[in-house]
Formats: sequence, structure tokens, C-alpha cells
Amino acid sequence: MADLDHQYIASLAEYAKMGDSDAFAELYMATCQKQYRFASGYLKDEGLARDAVRDTYVYALRNIAALKDTQLFLSWLNQITFRICLRLEKKKANASGELAVRDCEEPEQQPLEDLEPEESVIFIDGQDFIIRQVMNLPFTESQVILLRYYNGLELRDIARLMDLRTGSVKRHLANGCRKLKHLAGR
Repeated sequence: MADLDHQYIASLAEYAKMGDSDAFAELYMATCQKQYRFASGYLKDEGLARDAVRDTYVYALRNIAALKDTQLFLSWLNQITFRICLRLEKKKANASGELAVRDCEEPEQQPLEDLEPEESVIFIDGQDFIIRQVMNLPFTESQVILLRYYNGLELRDIARLMDLRTGSVKRHLANGCRKLKHLAGR
């Protein structure tokens, strides 16, 4: 699904919270491709990305009853995927003896001249460069950008999810976007 219906997803999440396995299966079908694209772009390894998605949904299934606001299911799912990707990346780095420092990576330069300035910041699907750069931002800034532009959440919902004030969310969003624009040469 290119554009997810947040209300429909929230209603499915509500049923899944009550133990409806069909609702959870439908949640999986509606969201798994987006989670896979994110994990694949972050980890740069299809096998690890599949593992991350599997672990994401196993965790979500086991813990969905603890989700307080089903309107935030997609954000919650994205946070799970992000944290699992971090864990898998650290495991992979430790196994190979490499440093797991993302700042040491040289970003792959891709032409962004064809994009409008706003798109260079929010166009995530298909722009691996942007995904890496978003993940290189401080954690709060990267999460706010993902929740706002990748999931389309309102600032007040992001503030509630992250336990921040709306003004803080705006500040983190502005700082993150400014850094991304600078990295994109705009």
C-alpha cells in the first residue's frame, strides 16, 4: 500500500489487541512492505532485513496488548523496526569485528537536483541516500522526521508518542530538516 489509511490501521490494531489473529494478519499484509523497505535501506542486507521484519512482527504480536493508543500503531511499529535494525547492525558489526559507527560511513552521493527542496528531505522510499542520512541524525530528530514524513503523523501525535511537548517536536523536526538540507547541498 502506497498510502496507508491510518484510521483503518487503527481499527485493525484495536481488533488485534483483543486477540483477533485475522486482524493482525491484515495489519501485517498492509504494513510489511513498508517495514521491509525501511529495514533493507537501513541494513543494506536482504537477509538481515527479512530477519528484522520477522522480529518486528513477532515482537508486535506479543506486545500489541500493551499498545495504549491504536492510532499510533504505525509509529510504534516503525520504532520497533528501527530498534531491531540497530540491534542487528550491532550484532553484525561485532561478529565481523568492524566498528558499528554510522558516522564513519561515506554517504553514497546521488543526484538530488531533480527534486524539490521539500522532497529532498521527505522522499524516503527509493532514496537510499536519504534513509542513511536520516539514520545518521540524532535519535530524536530521526524519529520525529520518520514519524512526520514517513508515517504522516500530526505533530501533536508525535509529541504524545515520544512524550515531548509539541514545541520540542517542532524544534527537532526543524533541526533535522535543516541538517538534511545541508547534507543534500541545498
